[in-house]
Order: sequence, then structure tokens, then C-alpha cells
Amino acid sequence: MMVSIGAVSKETPVVTIVHDCQVMDIPEELLEEHDIAVDYILTPTRVITTGCERPQPMGITWSKISREMMEKIPVLRSLRAREQQAGKDVTLQGEHQHLPEPGRQQAVPLSAGRRPPDTPGPEANSMEAARGSPAGEGAPLAADVYVGNLPRDARVSDLKRALRELGSVPLRLTWQGPQRRAFLRYPDSAAAQQAVSCLQGLRLGTDTLRVALARQQRDK
Repeated sequence: MMVSIGAVSKETPVVTIVHDCQVMDIPEELLEEHDIAVDYILTPTRVITTGCERPQPMGITWSKISREMMEKIPVLRSLRAREQQAGKDVTLQGEHQHLPEPGRQQAVPLSAGRRPPDTPGPEANSMEAARGSPAGEGAPLAADVYVGNLPRDARVSDLKRALRELGSVPLRLTWQGPQRRAFLRYPDSAAAQQAVSCLQGLRLGTDTLRVALARQQRDK
């Protein structure tokens, strides 16, 4: 909305303030076109420059806006009217979009353009296949790997870089810097065990990290 009214542009930096334990990576597949990437993260102990190069959304994604939201937020109505006059697609969530065809207008069925929110599509099946889900079986249980003894001045980008260099990138990284630890989530126990073996002896700076399956770490 701020882009639509000219209050911000793609050069405007995005800053957030959180606690150190709230800093975490989000898998790319969870992001949608309307999600805003953060440029700077301020915590009680540091300032983190994310270096994210993901494009910022340039305006309102009208297909995410419902009729109910339009009624509750009056400014949306005026913005929609303005963009409609400019020739932009302002089709709302649940509306049929009309596409021109030679000699006539034909409504495109809703099912052809968008799926109901809870209906998995082909990309969902592809994601499970990419994560190694055996055919005919349920989704594999994710397995967490514990990484401890992180240097006090370590940043999440340091650990991410080391993981990439070793070819052991997790589905999700949960950073707990104040506790000098992090948790890595892998698609299944076999991938987690392989990561533990691969990361043995990993060093950040002068410190050798402790790496183990998270379940084993809790049992100690």
C-alpha cells in the first residue's frame, strides 16, 4: 500500500527490531510475491545486514485482497479505483477475471486461475518429491541437528556460508546466538545423520563447533 501511494520506493530500506533468539532463516519456498524482505535487523546485541537481493513487492497484490477487507479498509477502495483507471489488473480474491478473446468476452473459471488456499497443487507434490518422500508413504519426519559452541561474535551468515561450502544446506536454520547454538532442520533422519558426519570438526574462527542430532543432545 505504501508503494501504491508513493510513500516508499524499491530503494527504501526495511528495518526490523527483534530479540537475538528471534533471528532465523526462512526457506525460500515459504515466501510469496507480497512478502517484504528485511534489509537490516536490530537486536539488543548487534546490527545485522541481511544482504537479501530478493525483489520487494511493487504495489498491492489485489488477488490477495478479499471483499471483506475492502469493506473494512476504505483506502483500498480509492486505490483500487485509481489503479483500475490506469489499466492495471485489480481482480480481487474469489473474483472471476475476464480475459478478451477474438469477437467476445469469456469469463475464466476460478479453478483455472487460482486454487482454494487449502488445495495442494502440482508444486506441492514436487516439493515432497524433492525432499525424498517415498512413493505411497506419508511425508518424512524432519530431523534437527544441534550446533553448539558458536563463537560469541559469530553471525548467522558465517554459519550459512560454512554450510554452503560443505554442501550441507538445511531446510531451515534456527539461530540462537545468545545461547551460542543453532538448530538445523533436514528432511529426514538419514539426511540429518549425514549432516552430523559431514560437519564434524567444523570451525568458526578459532572455535570448534559441537555437532550432534538434536534428540541425542536433549537426552544428555
